Amino acid sequence: MIYSIFKSIFGAGGGFAVFKYLSSRTLIAFVTAFFLSLIIGRPLINTLYRHGFRSFERSYGEINSQKKTGTPMLGGILIFITGIGSALLWCDLANPFIWALLASAVWFAVFGAIDDYKKIKGRDADEGLSRFAKYTIQILFGVLLAVFVLQPDISPLPADVANSFQLPFFKGFIFSSTVLTALWIVFIIVYSANAVNFADGMDGLTIVPSVFVFIVLGVFAYIVGNKIQAQHLLYEYIPGSGEIAVFCGAIVGAGIGFLWFNSHPAEVFMGDMGSLFLGGTMGTAAVLIRQEVIFIIAGAIFVIEITSTFVQENIGFKMHRRILYRAPLHHHYQHQGMAEAKIVTRFWIVSAIMAALALITIKFR
Repeated sequence: MIYSIFKSIFGAGGGFAVFKYLSSRTLIAFVTAFFLSLIIGRPLINTLYRHGFRSFERSYGEINSQKKTGTPMLGGILIFITGIGSALLWCDLANPFIWALLASAVWFAVFGAIDDYKKIKGRDADEGLSRFAKYTIQILFGVLLAVFVLQPDISPLPADVANSFQLPFFKGFIFSSTVLTALWIVFIIVYSANAVNFADGMDGLTIVPSVFVFIVLGVFAYIVGNKIQAQHLLYEYIPGSGEIAVFCGAIVGAGIGFLWFNSHPAEVFMGDMGSLFLGGTMGTAAVLIRQEVIFIIAGAIFVIEITSTFVQENIGFKMHRRILYRAPLHHHYQHQGMAEAKIVTRFWIVSAIMAALALITIKFR
């Protein structure tokens, strides 16, 4: 929106020319989203509390869930409003990559909000959307994204890049297959939405790893969207994809702004609206720049969380014994008596290290 206004006067030179640079707009989008969070965060949290959108005690889940009963939920709306609001202000809205990301954001935020609303009103975690409904919603979006990426008539990606599979440390393509790529895209979307959702269980636990992932994706988007940088670093050039960096900058700012209120002891929880929105959007960004493996590396905490749940439910229970005390993994450590703040901090440290490793791969190809 603001970008479109300034775009018409870029040629005139002067201070306005700064707005044509991706790096400048990424930082501005970050700062805008952060300060928007600080401005509307408190009034929004108070509104959620007054209207009864508050957490409830559960018979399972967190050991100290009773202490957190009454904390406002649906906090994902804060991340959505500030992140998407900033993106609309500073992104090039004529860019098809941005529209794909906006579609992902709205899709997952809406269904996440419905899930939260049903749980809160029913005062029961089982009153939300069924597992079948959630998977159907995620798979459907994955299919739509696969069509968008792989259909030559509408895809903004070069045809040879769209249906290829890439790995860190290797230049060029490992293989090209439209069918396998479509299945891979659907898997990434379903994985990312669920993995982030499973990680949401402690104050600040989900938002910081999400911020690290969006930073990594933003860096890679800038590289593959810049012809000179892409050629220099041996990446396939994807015209227009650099704009994704501005979108990621906005989400990072919104995430840090949310952390202001979500840090221990949390004043608001993101709920499924926030976790599904973040997971679905980061998965979409990874697909659009064809760096899904980098996304998995940077988001290793999410891999660990969803894997621990899968192992517990599908292997441990079938063996009639618990492999972990509880799942996901952060609840296992909590059950052992480790303080919540220590668990969260250590997960943040691991996330930072994995994000750094993902960035290191840029130079090793």
